[in-house]
Amino acid sequence: MQPSSVYIHIPFCVRKCAYCDFLSFPNCLGQKDLYVDALCREMRLAPYFFGKSDVPLRTIYLGGGTPSLLSAEEVKKILTVLSETFGIDADCEITLEANPGTVDGEKLRAFREAGVNRLSIGIQSLSDPVLNVLGRIHNAEEARRTIVAAQEAGFTNLSCDMMLGIPGQNMQDVQKTLSFFLERKIPHVSLYSLILEEGTPMYSQYQGDIEKYVSQEEDRAMYHYVVDTLKENGFSHYEISNMGRPGFESRHNLMYWRAENYYAFGCGAHYYMGCERGRHAETLDEYLTALAAAEPQKAAIYLPEEKLTTEDQKKEFMMLAFRTGSGVKGQEFEERFEMTVESAFGEELEKEIREGLVEKTAEGYCLTEKGFDLANQVFCDYV
Repeated sequence: MQPSSVYIHIPFCVRKCAYCDFLSFPNCLGQKDLYVDALCREMRLAPYFFGKSDVPLRTIYLGGGTPSLLSAEEVKKILTVLSETFGIDADCEITLEANPGTVDGEKLRAFREAGVNRLSIGIQSLSDPVLNVLGRIHNAEEARRTIVAAQEAGFTNLSCDMMLGIPGQNMQDVQKTLSFFLERKIPHVSLYSLILEEGTPMYSQYQGDIEKYVSQEEDRAMYHYVVDTLKENGFSHYEISNMGRPGFESRHNLMYWRAENYYAFGCGAHYYMGCERGRHAETLDEYLTALAAAEPQKAAIYLPEEKLTTEDQKKEFMMLAFRTGSGVKGQEFEERFEMTVESAFGEELEKEIREGLVEKTAEGYCLTEKGFDLANQVFCDYV
């Protein structure tokens, strides 16, 4: 399966948020020029390392970190190298993650002109007390202004992140945030419950036990309010953590959930090629040194983590497909693995149906409403 998607990791940020365990480096913007040059060199080398693909790119995703700390010229440089190296489909979805506090109207217009056609904005909440708990660099008014500025810059394909289950957050905070999204006709919302990750300031502050401060019932009530309200306003719950109006589903993320191959470039970026899953070096110095070599070596850039057996791939197909609203499609499973999904996982599916977590569909199987709430119980059957 030839890859037609690229993930690019931009590890720079202004300040680490209190909950963040993503690979990101504050106070390293002085190395940004070197990093972009290294990225471009890695992208040009990819056909030699992995073989040349004759499939043009259909999705490109710049994530982080805070990719909106790049200049529009740097984004254009990256996209130009991708076009020269792989080709870019005329209808390619090109997403850039942006944080309020790092962009203004002029910069957003420049991103648009550089080729970005989808913006994913890290709003999280439109309540100042909640943003303070999270350690975000922006306030609610800056977040609202960023959304308006993005639309005025010509972005119609906009996604906003929304976080739930935060200490001190209440239903009124959630309602206020969602009301503004609907007022501005935002077509895509990603919703996440706060998870305390070990090693983060919030993990220490809340002793690693979020349920002491936010009950599971409160968190689920917020989640169901958001899901139900968005459904009433024409959104599809197309993946556990994502809702979009028709035509605005994230094509890049759908690629992940279909377990397709994809390129990944940049410090710490995770890739999936063939049956190999791996990552890049996780420090700037290691990454920059590897790409500065006279003849960069694949082994110095790409660090394999696992080789997936056919059985591993079947289980991963099931687990990822069950994250989506459309679920497991029997024909797709059979085309990929030359056997029916029932012959591979009949016992598991029967059990999940008995427990009310999964239901039969015209195309295969999908989670029930109860299953969406208890999805981890289903996923455990395919680990």
